[in-house]
Amino acid sequence: MMFTKSLWTLIVFAVLRLPSSNGSLTSTTVKSYLTELKTNYDKNIFPKHKTHGQVSVMMGLQLISINGFDEVAGILELVAKLKISWTDENLQRLYASAYADISEALVPQNDVWLPPVTVYNSVESLKMVGDSSYHVRVIPGIGWIQWIPGVITKTSCSVDATYFPFDKQVCDITFTNWGYTESEMNLYSRDEVIDLSLFTQNEQWSLGESKVSNSSTGGLSFLTFSVTLERQPTWFLLNMVLPIILIGLLTGLVFLMPVDDGERVGYIITAFLTFAFFLDMISSNLPHTSNPMALVVYFLTVMVYLSSASTVVTILTLRIYDKSTEVPKWLKVVVAIILARYCCPKKQLSDEEMAGWAAPEKKEDVKPVILGPTENITYRLVGLALDILFFVLFILINLVCTIIFLVPLSTNGS
Repeated sequence: MMFTKSLWTLIVFAVLRLPSSNGSLTSTTVKSYLTELKTNYDKNIFPKHKTHGQVSVMMGLQLISINGFDEVAGILELVAKLKISWTDENLQRLYASAYADISEALVPQNDVWLPPVTVYNSVESLKMVGDSSYHVRVIPGIGWIQWIPGVITKTSCSVDATYFPFDKQVCDITFTNWGYTESEMNLYSRDEVIDLSLFTQNEQWSLGESKVSNSSTGGLSFLTFSVTLERQPTWFLLNMVLPIILIGLLTGLVFLMPVDDGERVGYIITAFLTFAFFLDMISSNLPHTSNPMALVVYFLTVMVYLSSASTVVTILTLRIYDKSTEVPKWLKVVVAIILARYCCPKKQLSDEEMAGWAAPEKKEDVKPVILGPTENITYRLVGLALDILFFVLFILINLVCTIIFLVPLSTNGS
């Protein structure tokens, strides 16, 4: 009994002391596989046993970040990682039986055939993705290869700034198999959307929906990854849109300024130059195109025209105040209607009091004289009536334009 226990102890000790040969065998096998790969495999040969067959290349896109979006030039710059896989029948035929025990091997990308995947709508250069420092993952038993290159792309994007700053832009990143026809190589994806597991949010643009689609044009296979970018509007609202609305409303206040101060023309010209400044600032952030043009540009252009009209009206009303001739009867009727004299009769006041620039004089034991609707109307009172009329008119026009042009922005046309 003691002899049996001692025997089992020695056997267990011997087994534990034996060197593990599995890792060493695997390492040696992989080295042998890599050596034969360089010797017997030709990476320039199309990866089909029958050269007229089609290679199906599966692709996926993992978006990492949006580095920038130039709306004026229509260029989207992003960082992404591609997942590309295919089956190389030459590898499978040569090494399937000899190296079936290798689960997978990392091989330099320059040692195997690679699909010439190219960013089709790049604005820089049409060159194949990847770098010589990258590796591919190979399963020799089935000839399956996975290639994960990183890409930094600058692609063209058609910009629709109609609803700026609440606009949404749909941009495509299109890949093609440069140099091969669709019958020789087909690009496809099992994904319906872009992988966003590593995505870092951009400060100016938020990422909406995405989709993946493939197509063929002119005998070439195309795989398109589409992203919807939604602008963060807060900065533009606070620094562009709201100041324009406020300055537009302030333009009408010029008619409430005292005439004798001589500041009316300077005030309205300052407002006009402010609109011109904002028009230039907004234009620098939008593409220079007429179709479509941003609603906010139309709105700002209308504000410039209104400011111009307000400048002209201000100068003309100032000239009316200084006229000393008799007021025509028809004009007296118009002024009486504007000042509501037909429904609210006025007391006898001096010219300065009627113009609103002096306090009524207090006369003891004198009964006030009630005037007729068109009595005692001078050009100074005509100027006051016109100021009231144009103040109300310009304020209403500004409010209507604000509603017509800016309300659709918040709904983005829906």
